Parts: sequence; structure tokens; C-alpha cells
Amino acid sequence: MSSERSSLTKADVDRANLLEAELMGFDQGNITEPAREYNSQSSNTMQENGVDLQKVFAGNVRKVMQDTVKRKGDKEILNRVLKEIEMISAKRMSEGLNQWNFSFGVFNCFFIVYIFGAHPEHLWLVYLVEGMYMIPRKFYNMWHAKPLNQALYYLDFCWSMNFTAFALILLLVFSGVVAHDEGLVSDVARKSFFNAMMGVACGTLMGANIVLPFVACMFHDVNTMTGLFIHLMPPMVMYTFMWHSAEIKEHWPYIFHLTYLEGLKYFPEEGIFFTPGDGLDSVAGSSVALYFLWWIPYVCFQLLIGIDLPKKIKDDGTPAKPVWDTVFHSTMRQGLCITLGKVFRGRSKKDSIALCMENDFDLIDFFIYMICHLIAAMAAFYLIGYPCFVSQEFHLFMIIFVTWLVVARGAKRYTYYTTKMYARVLRQHFADHFS
Repeated sequence: MSSERSSLTKADVDRANLLEAELMGFDQGNITEPAREYNSQSSNTMQENGVDLQKVFAGNVRKVMQDTVKRKGDKEILNRVLKEIEMISAKRMSEGLNQWNFSFGVFNCFFIVYIFGAHPEHLWLVYLVEGMYMIPRKFYNMWHAKPLNQALYYLDFCWSMNFTAFALILLLVFSGVVAHDEGLVSDVARKSFFNAMMGVACGTLMGANIVLPFVACMFHDVNTMTGLFIHLMPPMVMYTFMWHSAEIKEHWPYIFHLTYLEGLKYFPEEGIFFTPGDGLDSVAGSSVALYFLWWIPYVCFQLLIGIDLPKKIKDDGTPAKPVWDTVFHSTMRQGLCITLGKVFRGRSKKDSIALCMENDFDLIDFFIYMICHLIAAMAAFYLIGYPCFVSQEFHLFMIIFVTWLVVARGAKRYTYYTTKMYARVLRQHFADHFS
């Protein structure tokens, strides 16, 4: 064979290529001119080379057939890849990733920062007006969320506290501007409301910005920006009430009295540790009482119906058709189930993942979750809320710090969108091909 290969001339190779094209039915317009000339020669001339060209042709034909199949397969894979990329792009566009939403989101952030720095006396109004748009808009998206309706997310603590804040502000606006009856809400009630919201906003909500990874600055996404709004805006608004009260009273005297600020105290007279329900004349006492006014009904709701709503399998083993999701189930699915199972229950990662797939969390998981929620909230009242109450510098530092944190999270997610998202999704969808 070595002597046969060495005796092949360029014309022999061209002739072989030409015959391959003929056997495969290819257009001969791409065949070289030397091959055409060689094709006109007699077969006797080919045999003088002492080469069995039939074997050469057969081998080349097989190679061409293999290459053709490979090209067809590559084309199919390429079409699938392009289709998948288009689907990913369409999903991001449906979530609001376009130049208009992005531009509006960036502008709104600059606007809020400007009002916070230049006109802090009006920030509460920005909070009220924007909240009346963003929260219903997000609720619409949550109601139409798939595969599970997310409307029950609004029963969570952070949402409930923002609804409480909106209701209180609207009540004060109504009493001072509409009814022209400033006595409609007594100063005792105003002070109690302020105490409770001060601890919640500067303690629990401020801390939630730090520990919740989904609180991020995503300019284009109204869902994410609303989540950021309800966690970051209350501490900012409370900053203006605490440290710019004179400007607020000057511009809005009929709505906000704030005459009680000088006599505020953070902890009750009994000391820094007290029984829930005591010390209602203090920030900590009112905040803890407000927290339990949410915690107890929420636990009852979950025990009665909430914990079973997203389950995919009923207790009798038959398939369920879940409709509603809850924050508890969503948080557990995001990795908390694995952590709690490993730390508190000695559960394997595989078993925890199986529970997440079925949304089948038991009462022990739920009580561990709620006790951890309770401890974190109480810790935030002491570790974050109190320093914000006594120090304007610390309060401002915390706002700047959590702002940097949520921007960094958003930047990380945008980096993922532009550099890694498509590759990761495609590898997941075409794992069988790549392997």
C-alpha cells in the first residue's frame, strides 16, 4: 500500500475527488480543472500507475458521506442553539429587559437620590406615590406568575409592614389635608405609630437588605425593583423623619406634627430585655409588639392552610394540582431547605432536594424557619435599629452600605446576563450532545 500511495499523482487525487462528487451527486462546478482533464483520459492510462483507485474512491466516498452527515447534524444543532437563544432573549424581554425600562429605572434611582439629598422633606411623598404604582404593578405580575400564583407573597412581613406604612401615611394625609382635622389622629397614636415603624424600618427592613440575596438593583425589572423599594425606601424615609424633622414640619405642618421626637426613647424603662407587649412607649417595645402582631397570624395561616398549598403530592399519595405559592416555600426552595436540613435535622442534601421538588415541607421545617425569622428580626432591632436611632452618621452609613450591596448584586446579575447566561443555559439543554 505504501508503494501504491507513493505512486499517486496529483491528477489521480483530483480524479478521485471528481468521482466522489459524481457518486455523491454533487455539483461538479467546484471540481478543479485538472480533474476534468484527467477525467477525459482512458481508463488504461489510470491503470498504468498500478494503483487500485477503486479502494481510494470507496474510502473517500465514505469520508464524504460521514462529513455530510456531520454537517447535517451540526446544522440541526445550530438551529436548536439559535432557537434556544431566541427563547432566552424573548424571556428576558418579557421581563422588561429593554432600553426604555432600563433608562427609566436608572433615571428613577437618580431622582430618588436627588430628592433624598436635596429635598429630604419630600421623600415620604415620593415613597407614597411610587409605591402606589410599583406595588400594584408587581401584584399583577405575581398574580399571573407561573407555575404558581405568587399573590400570597404579600402576606410576608416586609410587605405587610409597607402596607402598614402606606395606610398610616394616607391616614395622616386625610386627617390634615382632606378632613382638616388634625385631632383625628391623636399625638399618642402618632407617637406609637412612629415608634413601631422606626424600629421596623431601621432594624428589620434594613437588615433584610443585607441577608436577602434577591434584594438587588435591576433597573429594568419592575418586580426586582419593587422588592428593593420596599426594603430600602423605608429606612431612607425614616432617616429624613429622624434627622430632617424641622424641614418636614416646615413644609407639611398639617400632616406631620413630630412634636414627640425630642422625648423618644429606644428601650423601655424596664431595660433592654422585656416581655413582648411591655414598653409600648418605646421604639423597641412598639416594634416588637408590631412584629408579633404579624408573626402570630402568619403562623396560624400557615398551620391552617398555607403549608399545604404548593404541595404536588397530597397526604394520601395522589397527585395534587397546586395553585398558590408562599414566601416560606419559595425561600426553602432557594437553598434554605438544604441548610436547615443539614444543620438542624441531619438530613441529606438529596432528601432536601426531593422535598424542594415536591414542596413537601413538614411542620418542623416551618417552625425552624419561623423561629430563625423571629431571632433575626429581634437581633436587627438591637444591632441595627438602635445604632441608627442614636447616630445619624451610622444611619447614613447603613443606607450607603446597603445601597452599595444591592447595586453590587445587580451588577453581578447583569454580568451573568451578558457573559455566562447563554453558555450555561445551552450547556444545560444540550448536555447530551456535549457529553
